[in-house]
Amino acid sequence: MKINKKKINSFFFLILILIFSIKFNFFLNIYVILKNSSETRLVSNYGYCNPLGYGFIKEMNEKYDLNYYNINTRNRIISPSSNIFNFSYDNEKSPYEILINFKSNNLDNIKNKFEIIENKEECYLIKYLDGWNFKHPILNYILFNFI
Repeated sequence: MKINKKKINSFFFLILILIFSIKFNFFLNIYVILKNSSETRLVSNYGYCNPLGYGFIKEMNEKYDLNYYNINTRNRIISPSSNIFNFSYDNEKSPYEILINFKSNNLDNIKNKFEIIENKEECYLIKYLDGWNFKHPILNYILFNFI
């Protein structure tokens, strides 16, 4: 009995699809997408406070109604910027800033320049006093290189 060449090709193609599906966790990924909301998946990937602070940024935006501001974020560890979580060209600049992965002893040198609005774990929501801006080049260099 001769097996049709088309059936053999389709059988190997089906086996190949099954192998790739298992290799790339296709079924697990579909389960996670269907089970969890997009917010839960974002927090599990980007973290609440560590490494990128998505959960903290989202919570502060909702709690203090900061969705209409472009809030600058600073991360103490080397990672991509978290500004993308709340940036919009339509929003205005903010006197607030979010500091991620900062220990309290890192802030002791500059506490007189801003007010800490909220603190959870190693994340801070701060508000600058008297128009003082965190973008001061010398302070930026000291804060991120020596402290």
